Amino acid sequence: MKIKIHSKHIPFKLKAAMHSMCGYAISSLGISDRLAKNLNLTIHMGHHACEGEARVAKDSNRYRPRDFKIYLDHHRMDVDDYNRTLEGTEWGHRVLKTLAHELVHVKQYIRGELSWRDAGLLWKGVNHNPKNMLHYYDLPYEIEANGREYGLLFGFLLVWTDLEKKFEKELNIFE
Repeated sequence: MKIKIHSKHIPFKLKAAMHSMCGYAISSLGISDRLAKNLNLTIHMGHHACEGEARVAKDSNRYRPRDFKIYLDHHRMDVDDYNRTLEGTEWGHRVLKTLAHELVHVKQYIRGELSWRDAGLLWKGVNHNPKNMLHYYDLPYEIEANGREYGLLFGFLLVWTDLEKKFEKELNIFE
């Protein structure tokens, strides 16, 4: 799997965790190693219309996508649902949780559950067109992504703790 992370002013350790999260999530979501080797993930961190979005890359085969762009607006992740300011580890976990959410959508694209056609975004061939945010959270692909994001984050953090200890020197070299 080829992963590119485009970001400014993001700590090296968080970028390393994001890179590792991609491998962990894709594997945990049941994508085979053979298929994972052919994936290209480009992650853009910056201002965006929403907190996160996963898309099939413009020039990718939309019937068998292997190239994806993931947009994460880390500026929107500074405050939680209760209007508390997130800093340090909490903020990093929010970024990783959002990345996990978007990687569930990547899995859905790969498996053909979610597809982009001229008619719009289709879930198993059906165009679900939400009228408002309440309907948005009832979309089948969002129910799965919201349900899996915390489990992926929790599992990854258990693995990351061991990786962090193993590669402590390398991870702290740029700080």
